[in-house]
Amino acid sequence: MTLQRTALVVALALLAAACSTAHWTAEYDAMRANPRDYFNLLTPTLAADARVDGGSVTLKLGQAVVVRLDEDPAQGERWQLQPIPAATISAPVQHDFVARGGSDPTSPGPGDAVFRFRGIAPGTQPVVLEYKRPFETVASKTIRFDLVVR
Repeated sequence: MTLQRTALVVALALLAAACSTAHWTAEYDAMRANPRDYFNLLTPTLAADARVDGGSVTLKLGQAVVVRLDEDPAQGERWQLQPIPAATISAPVQHDFVARGGSDPTSPGPGDAVFRFRGIAPGTQPVVLEYKRPFETVASKTIRFDLVVR
């Protein structure tokens, strides 16, 4: 019985090695075919603004898009990302507020809400951004677009 277990373990180890070698070989071939594309050296970050509303942004796998929207926190409204479906194709979103040059840093004035998305899996994902106060249920502005990753 010990000899059978040993033979089974060796067979499974060889099978696992063959599978991982095949995967590694395919990755290596893809890298050799176009190394600049493989390492995303030719995929710059895309920029978008409110004109993306109703359209779509197409990214290569690993590529990023930065969406900048006018925001004035002094008015009380802020851009908020609506929840993204669980089967997501983008990496966690980073959201920052960037004040405009010459504004007083101690009192919030006009600036840009900046959202960053990175494509991590092929597919299409709807994105909804709403401009509203935290306690409001209805947004004064809404921007919808599809994020497509290929």
